[in-house]
Amino acid sequence: MATHTTRADLMGGSNYPGDEGAIHELNIYILALDSYPDQFADEPRLSFQQHLQSVIFAENRRLAGWLPTQAVQQEVRSE
Repeated sequence: MATHTTRADLMGGSNYPGDEGAIHELNIYILALDSYPDQFADEPRLSFQQHLQSVIFAENRRLAGWLPTQAVQQEVRSE
């Protein structure tokens, strides 16, 4: 059985200064990978690149305080 990497798995392993930005980018990419199959099922013409851009946009809105944390996945799924 394949193992699934979660955000928590990535966040726990950083001991180097400056890793936070890279870890944040990886977490966004993993979120996009995880949510893409559901989005693709709803919108077969949606490319992964389009979906990734949507996830990045939603995550940036969340970080700016415009979107609660739970709403990021809901917003990504609704687009």
